[in-house]
Amino acid sequence: MNIIIVGCGKLGTTLAKSLSDENHNITVFDKKEEIVNNIVDNYDVQGMVGGAVIRHDLEEAGVKKTDILIACTASDEYNVLSCIIAKKLGAKHTVARVRNPEYMKQINFMRSELGISMLFNPDFSAALEISRIIQFPSAMQIDTFADGLVDLAEVKIHPESSFADKTVWDISSQFKKKMLICAVERGDEVYIPNGNFCIKAYDKIYITGSHKYLSSIVKEFSPNKKFANIKDIMIIGGSRIAFYLAGMLEKQGKNVILIEKDKAVCDEFSDLLDDTTVVCGDANEYSFLKEEGIEKMDAVITLTNSDEINIMVTAFAEACKVPKNITKIDNDNLSIILDKFSTDSVINVTGIAAEAITHYVRAKRFAASGEMKTLYKLVDGKVEAAEFLVDSKTRNLNKPLNEINFKRDILIASISRKGKIIFPKGDDVILEGDRIVVVSKERKIEKLKDIFD
Repeated sequence: MNIIIVGCGKLGTTLAKSLSDENHNITVFDKKEEIVNNIVDNYDVQGMVGGAVIRHDLEEAGVKKTDILIACTASDEYNVLSCIIAKKLGAKHTVARVRNPEYMKQINFMRSELGISMLFNPDFSAALEISRIIQFPSAMQIDTFADGLVDLAEVKIHPESSFADKTVWDISSQFKKKMLICAVERGDEVYIPNGNFCIKAYDKIYITGSHKYLSSIVKEFSPNKKFANIKDIMIIGGSRIAFYLAGMLEKQGKNVILIEKDKAVCDEFSDLLDDTTVVCGDANEYSFLKEEGIEKMDAVITLTNSDEINIMVTAFAEACKVPKNITKIDNDNLSIILDKFSTDSVINVTGIAAEAITHYVRAKRFAASGEMKTLYKLVDGKVEAAEFLVDSKTRNLNKPLNEINFKRDILIASISRKGKIIFPKGDDVILEGDRIVVVSKERKIEKLKDIFD
């Protein structure tokens, strides 16, 4: 597909890399020549220096033949205007990043009247991701397939876990085959395991399970933490993400305390949030956090604009034995520090935004084929989990899986059939109409036929 990315900041750069890796024709567009040249030098993309609200510049960038224009500059208004003009000039679809809540309230108007295909608010999406993690507190990350019927969870094996030194088959049998371990990360190595693969302490394992059972299953992998009921939650930092998240948690009946040192922000949040306790104070003062009850919290979520403060508060919360900690990190390199002492969740707003927009691009790309429905990248892109719709032309229908020649490092992680979820064994078969989740290692699977030898 021909894609123009307007704005070469963190999000634009991340999108340029991920979409060019998926063999799209990418043109990056920015006013600053140095930034454009840097991206062109590092990735397989073309560059255009100019204004994305200038007709001549957009036409020179090839907007008339563009399948999708993605506007992700720091200005909501610039993004919206760029999309409107691009649509008028012939772009098939447009995507605008907007952060102002007032624009999101007009989303239907902007789609129907202004022709913007997708409006994306990264702060709201990050808050939604955190809210989902709270529902699966033992997991580090959660992805969803089959219209919410199947979840994929990332879990770290604690040294005290009863699952350390057990085989995949033994663990699966313990849960009556209601789950499947589909990938294992061990240090720098990644494995697509068979039943005889032995799980070790400190492994990160990726589990597929039905939404109904996976939460209780994942809890069993964290024996040192108690997640019976996450009720009391402390949010550090009065960001937009914190505002959206507090509202979501209020609706879930959680007891939320939000700490922010800027009094003006505290006053604003106190007026806008009905049931959240807003406290003005400095999270760097650990005695203050103790006074506010951090040791009694079920979860602490750090959302300040400083990665360093977020990491240090998380370390303190871990020392206070808070069961669940969620940390916003903008610099991926710093997430390695957290991984050394914490088994909990790291949130990267840019990564969440890029993933959501990439999903939209994939949906448009594969809409005609009717096959791929969803795709997630795991383990820093080394593993992909893709959901496919099985049609009548699919090879090996009604044939037992243990009789099919699959390519190396391919695993069928789940089968969704008429609302029933199957975690397949060797004698299971694939039928027309099934939705299957395929996990692959360092292999791009764009069509279902690509999994067979």
